[in-house]
Amino acid sequence: MNIAKYLMLTRCTSNPSKKVGVERHTTGREVANKLITCNLPGLPIVNNENNEVVGIVTEFNILGALREGMDPDKFTAERVMSDKPITADIETSAEELIEMMLENNFTMIPITKNNKLAGIVDRGSIMEFFMSPALERYACK
Repeated sequence: MNIAKYLMLTRCTSNPSKKVGVERHTTGREVANKLITCNLPGLPIVNNENNEVVGIVTEFNILGALREGMDPDKFTAERVMSDKPITADIETSAEELIEMMLENNFTMIPITKNNKLAGIVDRGSIMEFFMSPALERYACK
């Protein structure tokens, strides 16, 4: 049971009307506000034609842009995103996701189904899964 499709977030937990992905043209301010309000370390960037993940923008990307003096209302997600995203399929195990995060120093991983964004798994969702007494019986030993 401890696979990505059961661990992933598809919408912002504090505001379920917000999906976890953003488009390339989303402003830095909109990205930062979504990161803050959804309490996420990063967001996948999708192309709006077919919902494929084309990049990732993290808190570090936003902080770097602010350090450079960039106006958050004028730069876009595409301008500051990491454009070589590593994704995982919805059938990826929690153990594989943990390994990917540790090896690459990732805070979140976009989860795809048929090469389209399905959701994300972040560090918190994995830790919550393994630490929750109600879910402990599903964790691999």
